[in-house]
Amino acid sequence: MKGQLLVLICIISLSLGAEEQVLRLGGSATWNGVETMAGVEIETQGQPYSAVTLSSRKPVTELPDLWLTFDEAGPDRFADSMGHYTVTAGQSVLRSSSSQARLGNGAALFTGITVTPSGSSAQTGILIKPGPGALFASGSQIEEFSLDFWLYPANLEKGEQILTWSSGRKTAGGQSLFQRIRCQVANNSLEWIFSDFFTSVEDKDRLNLYLKGIDKLLPRTWSHHLIRYDARQGVLEYLVNGTIEAVIYTTKNQKPGGEIYTPKLGAGGLFILGERFSGLIDNVRILPAYSETGVETKYALSGGYIVTKTLDMGFTNSQVLKVLADVGIPKEGAVPPQIQLFIRTINNPYQWIEDDSDSWIPIESGKLLGQQVRGRYVQVKVQLYPSDTGESAPRLHNLSIVYEPDVPPPPPSMVQAIARDGAVELLWKPSPDRDLAGYVVYYGSAPGTYFGTDALLGPSPIDVGLRTSIVIDGLQNGRVYYFSIAAYDKASPAHIGALSREVAARPLRMER
Repeated sequence: MKGQLLVLICIISLSLGAEEQVLRLGGSATWNGVETMAGVEIETQGQPYSAVTLSSRKPVTELPDLWLTFDEAGPDRFADSMGHYTVTAGQSVLRSSSSQARLGNGAALFTGITVTPSGSSAQTGILIKPGPGALFASGSQIEEFSLDFWLYPANLEKGEQILTWSSGRKTAGGQSLFQRIRCQVANNSLEWIFSDFFTSVEDKDRLNLYLKGIDKLLPRTWSHHLIRYDARQGVLEYLVNGTIEAVIYTTKNQKPGGEIYTPKLGAGGLFILGERFSGLIDNVRILPAYSETGVETKYALSGGYIVTKTLDMGFTNSQVLKVLADVGIPKEGAVPPQIQLFIRTINNPYQWIEDDSDSWIPIESGKLLGQQVRGRYVQVKVQLYPSDTGESAPRLHNLSIVYEPDVPPPPPSMVQAIARDGAVELLWKPSPDRDLAGYVVYYGSAPGTYFGTDALLGPSPIDVGLRTSIVIDGLQNGRVYYFSIAAYDKASPAHIGALSREVAARPLRMER
C-alpha cells in the first residue's frame, strides 16, 4: 500500500520449508506502526525502549479556571493550561519524572529553601498571578469555587506551606485589610486558614475561619486535597481523598442560618505554591464551581487502546499464526491490570469499516490461531485495563505478529521440449508446493517473449491444470518456439509463481 509502514521483519525457516515471518512493533522497532491511540501514551520511564501504557491525564469534565499539570519540559516552562494565570517557578523547584508523578508526565518537585551565592535565602515555591478574567482577579466577588491538588510530602514538617494566597483591599468604610488564605502542615495534617476573605453583604464585618484535617497524612504517599465553597448554602468544606474532614459555615456564628458571608477580593492577589515545602505537588486546579466530582482514580477504569496500522503481509491468503504481546502486569488490586488482544485480516483493506466491532476477533497472546485468520492485510487492537482500584496499569513493551505468507509456488523443474510434427511436447517435474493448484504454459516465437497465438489450445498463457506434460499442437513447422512454465496455488485470486527455465524446439514435418 502507498505510504504503508515497513515494519522490521525477522524470518525463521520452518521444518516444512515454508517461511515464518514476524511483524514487530515496540522495542527496537519503535511504535511507529500504531495508527490510533485512545486513553494511552508511549513512555520510557528510563527503560531502553518505550512502552505503551494507560494515560493518567484526565479528560476535563469541569472546565477549570486554573490548571497546572506540570507536564511541561521543565520548571521554567510551567504554565496554566487555561491561560488565566502567569506561573513563575522558584530556584528550588524542579520537575519530576513521569514515574514519580501522580498524573501525566510530571509533577512539581519542591526541594525546600535555596541559598544564593551571597548566603541569603532565595524565593521558594511557585508564584501564580491571576490575570484579567481569572476567578481570583482583583476585585472579584466569588459565588462558588473549588481548589484541589495532589500532595506527596517528603517529611510533613510542621509549618511547611503548601499553598498561600494574599491580597489587600479597603473596606466600604475605608479600612485597610490584608486578606489571606493559608494551607500548611500541622501535626501531620493540613490546616486551612481564611483571614478576612469572607465579608458581610454591606462589607462591615469579616470572618476568620479555620479548618483542619482529621486523619494523619503519611510521608511519601500521595493524597488528594479539595477545598470547596457554595455561596448558596454558605458552606466551606475540606475533603481528603474524597472524604469530608472539616465543614464550616460562612456565617457570623459559623453555623447554618443567618447572613452568609461571601468572598470579596482586593487588588494584587497572588498565590504561592509549595513555599518552604519538600515533596511533590501535582494537578493543581481552581474550578469556578462547587465540585462534586470527588477523587478520580489515577487511570480511567474504562482503560484505553491502540490499533496498529494496516500491515501488509505481502500476499493474499497469508495466514496469521499467532500474536505475542510482551506485557508487564503489576500484581496490585483484587483484579490486577490486564490486556485483551483483537485481530482482523482482509485481502482488500478498503472493505473494512472503521467502527465495525464484528470484524475484530478476540485472541490470546501466544495461542495458535488456526487456519481461519487469513488475508493479505492485518490489524491488531490491544485494549489495556487498569486494576480494579484504578491505581496501576499494564505496560505493553512490544507486539509481534507471527505469520506465514502465502507465497507463490516455485516453478517446475527439469522442463523438456520435444519437437513434433506441427507441435511441441512439454514435460516437467512437479513444483514442490503443498498448496499447488496447477500450471500455466507461456509460449512465443522469440526468447523471453511469450505472446504466441498459434496453438490450438489458445493464446499464451495456457492453463493446463495439474498435469505435468502437454502437447502444444497447431504450431508452424520450421519455426522455433520458446516455452516457460509457472505454477499457481489455490489462493483466490491464485498466486502465479516465477517462470521456469526457458526451453525451445522447432516443429518439423516428419515421416508418418
